[in-house]
Amino acid sequence: MLGSESISLVAFGLVVAVWIVADWTVALRHGRTVDGSRDRGSKHAIGAGVAGGVLAAVLFSQVAPGFDVPAPTVAFCLGLGTILLGVLVRQHAVRTLGDGFDLEVTVAEDDVVIESGPYRWVRHPSYTGGLLSLVGVGVTVGNWLSIAAALLAGLAGYGYRIRVEERVLRDVLGKEYATYAERTPYRLVPGLW
Repeated sequence: MLGSESISLVAFGLVVAVWIVADWTVALRHGRTVDGSRDRGSKHAIGAGVAGGVLAAVLFSQVAPGFDVPAPTVAFCLGLGTILLGVLVRQHAVRTLGDGFDLEVTVAEDDVVIESGPYRWVRHPSYTGGLLSLVGVGVTVGNWLSIAAALLAGLAGYGYRIRVEERVLRDVLGKEYATYAERTPYRLVPGLW
């Protein structure tokens, strides 16, 4: 019979597996190398931010137990839910863009700005979803430093990508994107940034 620690480890492993498989499906559908990529290494910055955030979150949970959250069981459950919510947000954003979604920054002059679905609230909802899943790892391990490390690593990777992507969108789509950015002022989190 499994003890509560074993059950927690299995639950965490299953949720992380869902996250990984969901991102692999995105990569399989949209991960082709395309001509005209203006990515500037931002795809790799996101990968480094996510991997670094997960590793730092797990490491801090082990080496800094003085920063553990006061209700670890509640944090664990909330963290798992946050990871899954992030997966759902990211999948919805990717599906909303359809063939217009790429893992590399590419914009064609005939592309149109999508303002439906999650793009009504933030300009980069797939990154919001990715960041939610990453922060969920920090919450799951139940350590304040883990949460901070995951958040900062994610903001570094996704923040760089957003700067690169928005520069290209403004250059290629011009006024259409500028108007959308005025109507939808938040990049990742409604009401914050």
